[in-house]
Amino acid sequence: MMKLMNTQANPMAEGIIREGEIKLEGLDFNTKFWAKDPTLWKHDKEHMEFIVKFLGWQKVYDWTLERIDEVLAFANDVKQNFKHCVIMGMGGSSLAPEVFRTVFGKQDGWPELIVLDTTNPDWIGAARARINPAQTLFIFASKSGGTVEPSSQFAYFLDEVKKAGVKEPGQNFAAITDPGTGLVALAKKHNFRKVFLNPADIGGRFSALSMFGIVPAAIMGVDVKRLLTVAKEEAATFGPDAPVKDNAAVKLGAFMGACNVNHNQDKLTLLTPKDFATFGLWAEQLVAESTGKEGKGIVPVAGETLTPNFDYREDRLFVHLSTGSEDDKRVSAIAKDLAERGYPILTIFMKDIYQLGAMFLLWEIATAAAGAILGIDPFDQPNVQEAKTLTKNILAKLEAGDIPAEVSAPILVSADIADEVKLDTLSQDLYSLLESNDYVAILPYVYPSEDVEKALLALRDKIMARTKRAVLFGFGPRYLHSTGQLHKGGGNNGVFLILSADPAKDIKIPGQHYTFGQLCNAQALGDFQALQAKGRRVIKLHLTQPLLESIKKISSLF
Repeated sequence: MMKLMNTQANPMAEGIIREGEIKLEGLDFNTKFWAKDPTLWKHDKEHMEFIVKFLGWQKVYDWTLERIDEVLAFANDVKQNFKHCVIMGMGGSSLAPEVFRTVFGKQDGWPELIVLDTTNPDWIGAARARINPAQTLFIFASKSGGTVEPSSQFAYFLDEVKKAGVKEPGQNFAAITDPGTGLVALAKKHNFRKVFLNPADIGGRFSALSMFGIVPAAIMGVDVKRLLTVAKEEAATFGPDAPVKDNAAVKLGAFMGACNVNHNQDKLTLLTPKDFATFGLWAEQLVAESTGKEGKGIVPVAGETLTPNFDYREDRLFVHLSTGSEDDKRVSAIAKDLAERGYPILTIFMKDIYQLGAMFLLWEIATAAAGAILGIDPFDQPNVQEAKTLTKNILAKLEAGDIPAEVSAPILVSADIADEVKLDTLSQDLYSLLESNDYVAILPYVYPSEDVEKALLALRDKIMARTKRAVLFGFGPRYLHSTGQLHKGGGNNGVFLILSADPAKDIKIPGQHYTFGQLCNAQALGDFQALQAKGRRVIKLHLTQPLLESIKKISSLF
């Protein structure tokens, strides 16, 4: 048995963790959680009936291990027949595969994984340029089976596989979904190579150790049996009989919850070395979508540039995920400095990348615990549908040949602050909107080529340096399935900057009257409208090509 994950907290964090543990003991967390008792979170009938249907993830490693031979047989079949595997999915269906892809890297002799969680035509075009469709397996991953992004990608890639002269195009596709969805029927109609059915009682963001995470990991050559076995071993230390002082999951949940409720520290800042940076994308979705509702929320901050001696505001709490890698030495030095300066910081030590499965589980339990302290239902996402509905309305107009002017308007400003923001004084106007506990979020609907991503992150750094605020960053439409719930359902303490753009080269969606570029920009406008309807402070800028120049121009205003 490998060394279990240890934690270490500085004195400031220790006191806060103890407060949270006392609260969880008072709620009888350990007993109620494992008994799947919904009164841990809510007492009304509607919520209670909902919650019990979404706790299937607690010991999902057992369920997946029982089916592991089927997964491994399929992974071997893919290995024999394909060079690439493209995951078409959003949110919980794509972020765990993305973590596996980056943490483990390309495995010799196994297919290369490409995770495509976008509608941006330049992003889709870049993925298309990397593959030969005839030698690629496409996995349509969707819990609901009808998500617009992978549905559109499926229509496009099916067409590309046919154009490549594949006799039975359906054999280049597989599906992961819940029983009885439209995707099951679609897979049957097109004679997909394989369909994996996931338990219906697992929400997307809690599905990392189910088929949604494990099938892609197996296909890229990760030893998934070992990964799940380690998770199961470590789970004993999170379980109902584990002493609270050794329970890393309860510690993390107590820390997040008590910081939020007792200390007004809601900016959960993840300190990760480069080799583990994408774990932040996954944790960000889990925490934001689970806790950002009813005007409350833990605001996860992932991927911020770490600067020694940075003067953070008092709304921060820090979690350092230490991997012991070369780059972790740099991060550890910053963590040590923060601890010494009295910021609350908890470190979780990973000894081996095969503890990744246990790390997923630890965060899932911790988020459920934090949700109990906040008194919210961590398993629903009541505000995600709003942007989807508004996007559908825009698409209906596009189909009728009516292109709303707002789609490509150079600047849109939400009604509540319309008189306070102008393009030529953008930075001053944005800064003057900020109140004491606010964060800024930069939300670009663009393809992150190396130069573009660098320019956007430079803008993030500029705003952070000027304002000392937490600056969230998320590519659209990915963030709609992640932090989008928090933006609309959490406290009204965000200022949002949405960036839409003309694509360099648009792509038609077979069977639709609109293109990927139009869909992507409709999603950007739909989210602007959803945030505006919630009384949020939001600015949307539309960028023209060449994109890099447009971003640098905006950045120069700051």
